[in-house]
Amino acid sequence: MGLVVRCVGGGVVVAIAAMTLLVAACATGTSGVDVGEAGVIEDAAVERDVSTLPPRDTGTSDSTVEEDSGGGTCTKDVFINELKTEGPGANDEFVELYNPNNCSVPLGGWSVKYQSAGGGAGGAGHTFAVGDSIPARSFLVLAPPSFPGADADWTPGMAGAAGQIALFDDTNAKIDGVGYGNVTGGSYREGTSAPAPPSNGSIGRKVDGVDTDNNNADFRTYTTPSPGASNP
Repeated sequence: MGLVVRCVGGGVVVAIAAMTLLVAACATGTSGVDVGEAGVIEDAAVERDVSTLPPRDTGTSDSTVEEDSGGGTCTKDVFINELKTEGPGANDEFVELYNPNNCSVPLGGWSVKYQSAGGGAGGAGHTFAVGDSIPARSFLVLAPPSFPGADADWTPGMAGAAGQIALFDDTNAKIDGVGYGNVTGGSYREGTSAPAPPSNGSIGRKVDGVDTDNNNADFRTYTTPSPGASNP
């Protein structure tokens, strides 16, 4: 049972609860002061100071933003990281994608398309199926089935000396584009063209996943391609 201490006409009444708890209350002409079973003095006339309380949880959240495992925001920033346009065989070409996020990025409905140096549509490319994705901090290699290390099929047909490819999301928005060699038309190139890949070699980003929207500044030639691995 709780202990009740009341101030009467300016005097002081002191009562002792069980377990030798001593509670004193002093006041003049105020409302009653109750001491609960926990020994806490509560005054109904004193308003609680809510400024010291933690912020109220509204129970709402923004479901449109996904956090990656590193605490940042998962984005659609997937890049064309390296490509090879020709080699000893007619189908010896590949396109490598890189996901710099700390989370997997779904690729269902995305596509990689090719344009000629003048901007004409080409037959080379790939469309991702529903359920396809690229893991966090990973490379994905598009290449003909005969190419060692291919992760998904690529329809070959890129010109060796000049051309351009682009990555599109499932709404057909361009995510990234690369033009190489003497590009004279089209819409896939970013800034100035990257150099053409050397014979049996490739062009790749100078730093994996670093994109300044200028192909010439971002890409360099490599005599030894590195599909599925970091550019040297």
